[in-house]
Amino acid sequence: MKQSKKPVVGLLHSTRLVVQPVHSVVSSQVPEADVFHIVDEGILRVLFQIGHITERIVDWLARMAQSAEDAGADVAVLSCSSLSPAVDAVRGKIRIPLVKIDEPMAEQAVRTAHRIGLVATNHTTPKPSTLLIEAVAGRMGKTPIIVPRVEADAFLKLNQGDIEGHDTVVITAVKELLSQVDVVCLAQISIARVQEKLDSRTRKRVYSSLDFIGPKIREMLKI
Repeated sequence: MKQSKKPVVGLLHSTRLVVQPVHSVVSSQVPEADVFHIVDEGILRVLFQIGHITERIVDWLARMAQSAEDAGADVAVLSCSSLSPAVDAVRGKIRIPLVKIDEPMAEQAVRTAHRIGLVATNHTTPKPSTLLIEAVAGRMGKTPIIVPRVEADAFLKLNQGDIEGHDTVVITAVKELLSQVDVVCLAQISIARVQEKLDSRTRKRVYSSLDFIGPKIREMLKI
């Protein structure tokens, strides 16, 4: 069978909950590319149990990235913010670029705001997201104030299929946090869709990784 000459994007996920929204955005913003997914929910379960990034987690993520490379990906994108601290170590183990899906969002937040809110529903997310924003800010010569907020009940509701309940909790958190900060970053892909339920004025101050990842992939693929 003749191999496609289209650029190929491998998307790495730690939960099935984000496959559809990420696929929809990447395929629409980068229509020239073939897109495929590697999903391993075990890595996030183990990260929950351990509570922090270890060599075991790094090696696990490296195997996922290597699978993407072996399958023909020209670039791999990690959709899990909780795993982003492992990316720098993994990059040295593969030949293709590995992109943190939330880094372009962090760059936009640092570029446009001094007080940055972070909303997450997973306790393992705020620390790596904060570290990422701080690293980006350091490169840009800025020192933003970061205000994190975790709504763990929302994550439980989502896993139980209570989507409306999940969204209500997240939206309330976003609106309350906006009274304290300039912009709010939605720290996980699983909560990105609440943007659709915000009024236009509020939405302008709420960032999702999905808003910025397409242009980053295009930049990496040089298309």
